[in-house]
Amino acid sequence: MSEEIDQSSFASILAGVQKIRDQYEPLPRPKRPFPRTGQSPEVTKEGPSSVTSNTANTDSSTGTTAAATIASRSVPVSGSAKSKRSRPTHNVHSYTQVQVAQSQKGNPLLESPSMKMTPWSFNGLVLLDYYINATIQVLFLSLKYHKLRPEYVWRRIEKLKGGSSSADVDSNDQALRVLLVVVDIDSPQDALCSLLVLCVKNDLTLVIAWSFDEAGNYIAYLKLNEMARSKVSSSIQGIKKGDFNSNIVETLTTVRAINKTDVANLLANCKSFKDIVLAATNENGLKQIPGLGDRKVQNLKTIFSNPFIFNKEIQEPDT
Repeated sequence: MSEEIDQSSFASILAGVQKIRDQYEPLPRPKRPFPRTGQSPEVTKEGPSSVTSNTANTDSSTGTTAAATIASRSVPVSGSAKSKRSRPTHNVHSYTQVQVAQSQKGNPLLESPSMKMTPWSFNGLVLLDYYINATIQVLFLSLKYHKLRPEYVWRRIEKLKGGSSSADVDSNDQALRVLLVVVDIDSPQDALCSLLVLCVKNDLTLVIAWSFDEAGNYIAYLKLNEMARSKVSSSIQGIKKGDFNSNIVETLTTVRAINKTDVANLLANCKSFKDIVLAATNENGLKQIPGLGDRKVQNLKTIFSNPFIFNKEIQEPDT
């Protein structure tokens, strides 16, 4: 009697386990990544086949099968996630050479002195003509060729609308795409106006060169200064000093004919900016300072006497 009870209990347990597996087993399997070089597709199929070969025979096989199922499912997910995380969104300095499209063979731009000193190589993956890096690409156009085939530039831009400038760069790379135009025809005004409208509508920057050598200079300079793109604003503006004397010198030198030496003499005699303003409004307040003539004194007096708000009428006090 006990054996019959044990058999029925084990049968019910196995039936319950099989029911649970039927509910959770047919989960959608994640897509497996493409096999790498040297990896055969047959090897990747062995994991799932060993898992589905035996469903529920013993308790030990159940634990082994469950562990194998978890392992086989976790490997492709982690591999694909790792490949997505490791893929760079954009590489600022992806090449040491300027990547030139195959369509630019025979272009006189490549024979310019600047391009002879700049490393470059042909690359079939580049969609634009000159690939500096992931943030700077150049599309070349000659007005003589544009006059013969005006649809050429339209087709090139349409080719780029749905993708990026290179096959291995994401579409959201925020790249600066330049349309480099060489003017080699007479009366280029109409053609340049139409190209300017085209650039505005398609988020391109129009750069005009008057010779192939000048166009080569632009390519060489872009490659030379590709890494200094974030430092352009600071290099142009310079470093602004925040001390008191520097601010006074910067303010007073905006007055016509006043230089830094005059400001140094004013500070040495008047000691403060307030004293300079009060002395400038007096008739003989600044004449004793060396280096300040009548013209400079008059300019300072005019500046400090005028209202700070431009074109605002001065209200005379009631007497």
